[in-house]
Amino acid sequence: MEDALAELGFSKNEAKVYLAINELGSTTATRIADKAKLHRTNVYEAVSRLIEKGLVSYFIRDNVKFYETTNPENILNNIKMKEARAHEVIPQLKIREQLSQREGFSTVLKGTQAFMNALYNQLEYKKPVNVYGIPKDAIELMKNQIPHFHKERIKRKILMRHIYNFDAVDRIKYLNTLPYTEARYIDDQFKSLVATQVCGDEVLVVLMINPIFAVRIVNKQIAETYQHYFEILWKNARIPK
Repeated sequence: MEDALAELGFSKNEAKVYLAINELGSTTATRIADKAKLHRTNVYEAVSRLIEKGLVSYFIRDNVKFYETTNPENILNNIKMKEARAHEVIPQLKIREQLSQREGFSTVLKGTQAFMNALYNQLEYKKPVNVYGIPKDAIELMKNQIPHFHKERIKRKILMRHIYNFDAVDRIKYLNTLPYTEARYIDDQFKSLVATQVCGDEVLVVLMINPIFAVRIVNKQIAETYQHYFEILWKNARIPK
């Protein structure tokens, strides 16, 4: 449960304290500290932040403060408020980004989540996604995330073409059962741990190791060059029998 709360924006101590109060009911800082196995100073700091977020309230009885959690729905309400704020900020950030991208740029990405964010961002182009040089074990690095990506991509009716290494036959056959999805393989002489994905004006060069390491390049001319190379490979790639 602590991990789930952390994903929702709770700090480690906030999650421990919130769960302790939630389980104990109306309770004191001393009991919270015992339950959460935290120093009372850390408990007070976490409680203060939770009160500011509207997730914990308190009352005083016999000169003693008692804390209790508010309606857990407030967690969702806080997320909705953050989402609304994000909708206000994102258009401004996109304008700033567009102004800085006139000449193109590159960034380094590390980790599965950073890479998945880049994949989702490519869908905003609303253009086909093409990737080649995919190793067989790539799916293991993002097996919990990639099905959701494909679901969203297919929902948007965006075609994705894959060129895998020669030893990923089962994965290729599976992908070819999905809508808006095509997959082929190339000979073993091209086997690589580096995959290259092209969409719109973007190129992702991805080292498929744990953690995933990628370079994102945003440049129209570079993307067109990689796209041309993909088409050559695609014509020579094979469909498993």
